[in-house]
Amino acid sequence: MKLYIMRHGEANYPQGSYSDRERRLTTNGEREVMTTTTWLIDKQPEVDCVYVSPYLRAQQTASILLSHLKTGQRQDCDDITPDGHAASVVSWLAAEIQEHNFNSVVLVSHMPLVSYLVHELDTSVQPPIFPTAGIAVVDFSPETLRGKFQQLLIAERCAG
Repeated sequence: MKLYIMRHGEANYPQGSYSDRERRLTTNGEREVMTTTTWLIDKQPEVDCVYVSPYLRAQQTASILLSHLKTGQRQDCDDITPDGHAASVVSWLAAEIQEHNFNSVVLVSHMPLVSYLVHELDTSVQPPIFPTAGIAVVDFSPETLRGKFQQLLIAERCAG
């Protein structure tokens, strides 16, 4: 099955706040997300589910993505925050995919978790440094909890 691991778009701290949970997408971040969303729709116009971190910037990223992508469902997940544990997330995600018989899933999260997830799935690659709005494409086997990293999509490379 196809697993798309996406980092949120560029974000700033809201004025007067230092809460990581409340960081909002910048205008550039929204543009980045739209660029990678356009690429994703071309490759995978419909996905079974989009899993989203509860942090504001991930929620905003998912909203942009979901306004263009066809999906069966969206699910918020408290375990896919920046300090999430990659092995636990992979086990949970595999169980979700098997329970619902999903063929394609997008997970919208944060650094460093997105990097650790790629490495957890495919130990032959070092944890990649995700740019904002970057998407890793992984062929994932939920039965074995392993995957094959295919590529890391970067917004700047899609735009030009």
